[in-house]
Order: sequence, then C-alpha cells, then structure tokens
Amino acid sequence: MALLNLIWFIFGGEIVALIWLLLGIIFSITIIGFPIGKACFQLAKLSAFPFGKEIIKETELKGSGNVSMIRKVGGVILNIIWFPIGLFLAAVYVCLAIASFCTIIGIPVGVVQLKVARFAIMPIGAKCVSKKQAYASAVANELEKRQSK
Repeated sequence: MALLNLIWFIFGGEIVALIWLLLGIIFSITIIGFPIGKACFQLAKLSAFPFGKEIIKETELKGSGNVSMIRKVGGVILNIIWFPIGLFLAAVYVCLAIASFCTIIGIPVGVVQLKVARFAIMPIGAKCVSKKQAYASAVANELEKRQSK
C-alpha cells in the first residue's frame, strides 16, 4: 500500500490534494461553510493517499462520541446544498475512472477515482479512515446490534 500511495502522490495526488486543501481553507473562512471545508480536508486526505483508506459516516464510526441531532440535520441540509456540485464532481471522477479502466495499469487508479466519486456526492458527515478502523467500526456496530436484540 505504501508504494502505491507514494506512486499516486508523485503522479498527481499532491496536486488534487492541494486543490482540496485550498478549497477547504476558502470554505472554512465562514462559519456556515466550515462543515464543507472540513469535508474538503477529508477529500484532500483521501486524494493524497487513497490506498488503504475507506469512507465511513461519522454516525457509524465508533469512538467518535454521539453525533448530536443538530449536526445530523445540519449535515443533511448542507449535503442537499452540496449535491449539485457533488454530482458534477462525481461525474468527472467517474469519467476519469472509465478512462483509467482502459488500461491494465490504470485499474487501481480507476478504483480510487470511483472511491472519491462516491465520497464527493455527499461528503458532509463522512470521514476518511484506514481500512482497519473501518472494519473495526463495522464489527463493533454489528456486535452492538446483536446484543440489543
């Protein structure tokens, strides 16, 4: 994974990550835009080193504390506002993925582009975590579900 991340970073990941960082800084200037800026920082993290990372909703992430109802409702409202932009970004990433899938070497790149496209549609309230952390949260959620029955 480290080698793939290094190759990804050298051949374009740093540029995309810098763009997302700059957008995050611009959105974070206002209080209303701060959640979108936070999502842009998560997209920057995913764009810089995507291999070995997963996208998970904050509500599903164990150890992050309870997400308040205000944050949930605010996140839904901001995701609705973001949706047209996110849909455009997702379409661009899907087109890049299709172009990447045309070669054998490009298949891992296409997989990453699809992962970013899924995250770009509704990024508010989502986190970029390691695959181990995502798996541990999924197991903890399943155990909690089974114990509540």
